[in-house]
Amino acid sequence: MRVSDLDLVKESLSTGLPSVLTEGDASYIDIRVEASEGVGAYSENGNSKITSQDWSFALGVRAIDKEGFSAAGFYGRQLGGNDLKNFTKTAREMIRVAKVRARANSLAKSGFKKRYGKFAESIMPTFLTPVKAVIDTVPAVYEKDPRKVTSKEMTELAKSVSSAALSFNGCIKRSDVVVNTGITRQIFFSSEGALIDQSWCSSGVTIFVLAQNDSGDKPVDLYHHTGNQLGLEALIDGRNSHNKTAEEFAKQIAKEAVILADAKPAPEINRPVTVVLDPDLIALFAHEIIGHPSELDRALKMETGYAGRSWLFGDMENNMAGKQVGSSILTAFSDPTLTGGYGVYKYDDEGTKAKRVYHIKNGIYHDFMNSRQTASIVGAAPNGHYKANNASAVPLIRMSVSAIAGGSTPPAKIISEVKNGYYCVGHRIPSISEARENFQIAPRLIYEIKNGRIGQAYRDGRVTADSKDFFMSIDALGNDFTVFSIPNCGKGQPMQAKQVGNGGPTARGRAKIARGE
Repeated sequence: MRVSDLDLVKESLSTGLPSVLTEGDASYIDIRVEASEGVGAYSENGNSKITSQDWSFALGVRAIDKEGFSAAGFYGRQLGGNDLKNFTKTAREMIRVAKVRARANSLAKSGFKKRYGKFAESIMPTFLTPVKAVIDTVPAVYEKDPRKVTSKEMTELAKSVSSAALSFNGCIKRSDVVVNTGITRQIFFSSEGALIDQSWCSSGVTIFVLAQNDSGDKPVDLYHHTGNQLGLEALIDGRNSHNKTAEEFAKQIAKEAVILADAKPAPEINRPVTVVLDPDLIALFAHEIIGHPSELDRALKMETGYAGRSWLFGDMENNMAGKQVGSSILTAFSDPTLTGGYGVYKYDDEGTKAKRVYHIKNGIYHDFMNSRQTASIVGAAPNGHYKANNASAVPLIRMSVSAIAGGSTPPAKIISEVKNGYYCVGHRIPSISEARENFQIAPRLIYEIKNGRIGQAYRDGRVTADSKDFFMSIDALGNDFTVFSIPNCGKGQPMQAKQVGNGGPTARGRAKIARGE
């Protein structure tokens, strides 16, 4: 299976299916067809462990019933080679199933409304806010075509990157590296007349190291990822947010692990102190504490049972829209067109053109990411954030590139103005409350700041605060805005893991320091 095989699918969508899209019991149907191919490799301590070359082919259909209580039905499948040969037949059968499901949902919701009256007021019909039906082709961006990268090339790259980390210092006891490069193509077709052919590349490296000092102190593990929505030049030429080749990036993570191996445990400080967060860390704040709570399906409680609520939205009357949630210098947004990391696209999975959504402007909360359906609920314009990790999955409202906007102050000046505080670098897995109204996020490294100078490093520290209090305390933002690639943002049930981007500058605020293990 090659992404070029979708040329046949595109022809079928243009000539073989239009009539079935509009006949019968559905007022609306859209189809997503997606193919990808790529190669990856895994190395442990400089030795080759796994090399893979793989492809995927998937189809997803959404139908919205027009009779009675308007409701949607979805049907998605992973496909194989025979499905490609008989694509029109496969697609027609899947459209039929999606229609049946839409009708069943319509009848079930209508019956529920009649049976339970006022209790069922939260059950709403499925309406899509209109968008322009677009016909467009968006090519992938690359210099080194992933389809021309051999398994041997990827194996040797993984081995060299793993060896670079392992040989950096005698304290490094283990080095695991995963590298990958691939290309994906999606065709979106709707009964409204949209036909969008969109392709993109992705290349990345994940590095894991284990370090222990010569004194035999407790070992430390550290991992991080870099990459870009480009070909393999993202790794071999340093075309990523860290501006490092994969080997240079491996040495950086190894260096941090060696520092941590000799570091003292972080202090426990139960009062707010000045903290300076580097771009890599504040970008995670943009993702976890602003981005996810600004997804409108979360805010509307559509995913509360398994993922939580939003501290920015209680209900239609009680929410933070138009209210101050941060200091006057704080602006945050999500923008699928912002390049530099993952999560970049021109159209989302229902054909809506992507655009920047400002969540916060000068400290005031503004807007949520939405879909055509949720936009109709709140009376907003669709803004292009309805995405799935694969065409076979039901799309969700997802972050694209979520970021805190940069300022104008040099980072060195931000640090030099701190008499007593802490400089927090990078991130690990965060721990955040159910509605994300407070958090405890672990940097990879915490350094003491004394009289404007960076001092000793600490390990196992956490930055913790109430979300609004922290954002209100931000009093400086650096001129070093950077976008980072995140390989596995999870959302949904069943879980969908998706590549996205995070961004931000050096930022200064106030928070407590907790100690973890």
